[in-house]
Amino acid sequence: MTDRDCGQNSHSDDRYAYDMNSDIGRWQRSPREFDPSWSPHYYNPPETQQYRRVPKTKTSPVLTRTRVVRHGTQPAPAPSPPLPPRPTSSDNTAALAYRHQPPPRRAESYSQKTQKTPLESFRSTRVWPPPGCRPGDQLSAKDAEDIICAGASTFTGYSDKIQNAPPDHNRFYAVMDSESNCRTDRAPFQQSAYCDISLNLTKPTESPFPWIALDQPCMAYAFGRSPGTTTLNYWVGKHGSSYTPLKFGANVKPRKLKLLQILERLAHLEKEGLELDDPEELYDYLYNTLIEDPERYSNPHFGLHQQMTDLITVLTSDRWIDFTNPKNQVVAKYFDSSSLNKKQDFFHQLLLSVELYLRIHSPGHEEKPKRKLLLALPPIVAWDLAVAQRWLENMSITKAKTSSRQSTFSFELKSKERQKEALRVFAGTLKWPNMDEIEYVLEEKDKKEKPPEDRSADAMSWFSGIVLPGRTLPWLVMNSLIDCDRDTGESLGYLTHIHPAAGFQYRASTYWSHECIVGKVLSAARGVTQIAGWIGPCIYTPDLKRTECVRVRQKEPLGFKLTPKDVESMDVRSHPLGPRETSYPIDDYEIPMPETEDVTDLIRVEKLSFVPTKEQPSSSRLGPGAPLLFDAAILFACGGDSWPMKLKYNVDFISAFPCHNGPHLLFYDFAYKPIKVDDSLVDIKDWGQQSGYISHTTSSIGSDSRDSMVLSRTTEQPQLAHMQIKKVLAIEALGVSDNEVFARAWCAHHGHSAIIANIKDTCMACAIREAYAACISVVIFTEGGKREEKDE
Repeated sequence: MTDRDCGQNSHSDDRYAYDMNSDIGRWQRSPREFDPSWSPHYYNPPETQQYRRVPKTKTSPVLTRTRVVRHGTQPAPAPSPPLPPRPTSSDNTAALAYRHQPPPRRAESYSQKTQKTPLESFRSTRVWPPPGCRPGDQLSAKDAEDIICAGASTFTGYSDKIQNAPPDHNRFYAVMDSESNCRTDRAPFQQSAYCDISLNLTKPTESPFPWIALDQPCMAYAFGRSPGTTTLNYWVGKHGSSYTPLKFGANVKPRKLKLLQILERLAHLEKEGLELDDPEELYDYLYNTLIEDPERYSNPHFGLHQQMTDLITVLTSDRWIDFTNPKNQVVAKYFDSSSLNKKQDFFHQLLLSVELYLRIHSPGHEEKPKRKLLLALPPIVAWDLAVAQRWLENMSITKAKTSSRQSTFSFELKSKERQKEALRVFAGTLKWPNMDEIEYVLEEKDKKEKPPEDRSADAMSWFSGIVLPGRTLPWLVMNSLIDCDRDTGESLGYLTHIHPAAGFQYRASTYWSHECIVGKVLSAARGVTQIAGWIGPCIYTPDLKRTECVRVRQKEPLGFKLTPKDVESMDVRSHPLGPRETSYPIDDYEIPMPETEDVTDLIRVEKLSFVPTKEQPSSSRLGPGAPLLFDAAILFACGGDSWPMKLKYNVDFISAFPCHNGPHLLFYDFAYKPIKVDDSLVDIKDWGQQSGYISHTTSSIGSDSRDSMVLSRTTEQPQLAHMQIKKVLAIEALGVSDNEVFARAWCAHHGHSAIIANIKDTCMACAIREAYAACISVVIFTEGGKREEKDE
């Protein structure tokens, strides 16, 4: 395998559209590069070549808008009638000039002799049409590509079939074609320990390709640039297939071993590794001690590939722990269990997994067949390898003999200091109210105090570093923090990744999981941050006790589930030029700009409200302090009025990709409705019907219309998802942070996911096109709060 060639995308035939500094650029070639469906669809037409007219429905989901007549190929174009003004959020024509517009240059003598090209004029003025062009003019394909596409965000989606799965089981991915380290929608990991939330079995790295990660959708893409948001790739990945592992009928059974034999072999493998220089010794131990050779007398399995096959077959037996099940992914429940049988079964499974892992990653195993094998493994075996890899990286077993000549084994936590430092950063970022207690426990100077790792299974998993990829890491680090603070008592001992829509109040602050709608909405408030999947410190609520754990009732959001066709057509549907043509009328494009002058400063968060639901789950009867199920709401004050917003739907907020050298132009078929956050937004209650994506619903008498819409969405999908989005609501929530909180709460109240676009990084046109690419009908424009806001 050779290194993947990477370079800056310039709309050429280059198959890879990534910046040279991109994390993706360091990867080797993938088999998908030879698949035509994986190749990005770029367009770089010669001006003289004629192209077949592409139907407008393939470029934009808008079906009812009038077709714009192209005049580029006609010898004598008729004059176009004046077009109605484009939809903008303000009538102020000065807002069309970009806020970063450079100062005007002096009129030099040579400037009168040299006529600027349309590209030079547009880049210098940021006014449309550029000087020298008139309404009704046509741009050539080259000029349109240079002016309209330069620096704009473009998106590509991919659909992959899941190996060893039934038909029609696919995983979805989405990338921005010019993504780089400085131009990405992902939030960086604040500590290296947090990178364990994702795992790539083929090659260790902090920034893996999402399609080769063990965790799907890839958790490395779960957190967006701003708190409470996710990424376009993670949003698209959530619509992929939920694959249930296949059942295997393995007949090969392992040999019985004592726990001391298992630990002794593990300690040997950690220090010495496999006996690769002595194939007979390697064969003898495997087939005389661990498993049986099914062809011992006819064809002994001396080859590593045969031994790997036998180990994989043994590990597919249903007698082992299934680590694909989220309930089994707190590994310390097994290796630190008080049950000797449970502990022995775990270490037996771990030994077989380590034997397989070391054979797969042996020096003689070439990269290409190794990668092919790892990607084709049954899921239960792949997760066994994840446990083996985490164990070898973070744990060490030491054998010692006592005075009575008995062997004892001790475990060394190799990554404990790294995990402790990551916990300090986690607590400090969330402004934990009892930091002195945390520091006292982590210093471990008081011998009467219990070591941090011995306080719970979650704490042992965290401080040992045996953290499996996926959703468990945020809960392990938070529960470890709670375990190190004795003042929390037992009230916060019920947090678990099995119930992710949860949070808690501690003293004068609340903290929320990134999977809880309360945290997603409140994360836009001032002074609130997100780290390792937790959001806080958030506003206090009088409806909860001073220390109380909460589970929030939340529904699935409105909208249609994405299909492979929706994902694979993403680049065509959201292209900045619109349909492919030989020339492009200037009148087809506009520069949408938000209103930045007249911004409201009246909306404020008044109260965070919680009401217990009438029907409580059985888990609430576990004992005193067990969390209840609540309905959450936020009350806003605006100009003497109170606006309550119920946080009913678990919508997603997707961080918009930053664009370069904006603002950019928007093709007229990307219809949008601009509205200020304080201008009748609270009165819009049927945006689903206006945008078009729930127009094929049926309602029953006496039932809530929105509930019936969700039911219809899950039972029948008459059209593709992207055909349902006919207009995007562009909410301008500039100014103070509470404006964005209100816009997010409105989305959670009505069930609409949204693109979150900071106008300091993303122009209005690119954010609206990303919404069409993701089949989302709402975009929230924000500034991230005002500088005058203090972190109080």
